[in-house]
Amino acid sequence: MTALAAFDPEARDAAPILRAAGVSVRLGGVSVIADADLELYAGDLVLLTGPNGAGKSTFLRALVGLVPASGEVEVAGRPPASLTGRAAFAYAPDEPALYEDLTLAEHAYLNAALYRDPEAEARTLDLLRTFGLGGRADEYPGTHSRGMRQKLALSLALGLWRPLTLLDEPFNALDLESQELLADLLRDTTRRGGAVLLTGHQRELAGLLGARVVAVRDGRLEPQPAEGERAAPGRAAGGP
Repeated sequence: MTALAAFDPEARDAAPILRAAGVSVRLGGVSVIADADLELYAGDLVLLTGPNGAGKSTFLRALVGLVPASGEVEVAGRPPASLTGRAAFAYAPDEPALYEDLTLAEHAYLNAALYRDPEAEARTLDLLRTFGLGGRADEYPGTHSRGMRQKLALSLALGLWRPLTLLDEPFNALDLESQELLADLLRDTTRRGGAVLLTGHQRELAGLLGARVVAVRDGRLEPQPAEGERAAPGRAAGGP
């Protein structure tokens, strides 16, 4: 799948990049997510917020097929487990999934090769420089702090320029300057026409990002009104 084209304002009238309908997850016989509906369109930036244990991470994992779930999920009109669907999204879990025997630069090369997008390598290396890791690209992540590992994981996901980017607690372990850089990068992603869904228990992230907020409470998704706005009954989060 090629990199994203420039943002098209008419794209919001097209099909959603992400469609989740009636998604439910039970783990160990306990309901974690119940009958969740969510749609994201080109240019959407949505923050899933809620306390620890609310089900935010579980919902993201269900969307990408990492935990069993009932209901329907489509990414760019395809099941996320299909080759076309998998190529349409980038996902960064809350704990960076890295190869300890590969350098940062080798991570960038491998990620680009897996997605068959040679330009992603250069974009990822550029993001590492943006995060202040350009001079450490030949080092191994095992020698780095939690925050530095987070920057690598984010650079890998954002460097792919997929239609949908899913980030689980991406602001964790980042210093203030890096948080502001990440907020700018996420807004840039949506301006290019991508959709971003991220989790965070800090409600103030919504103001930093200018994101639409969806609260997760008792396993259910509850779209929150924008500041100065009343909730519209039945309005889909991220919908046009």
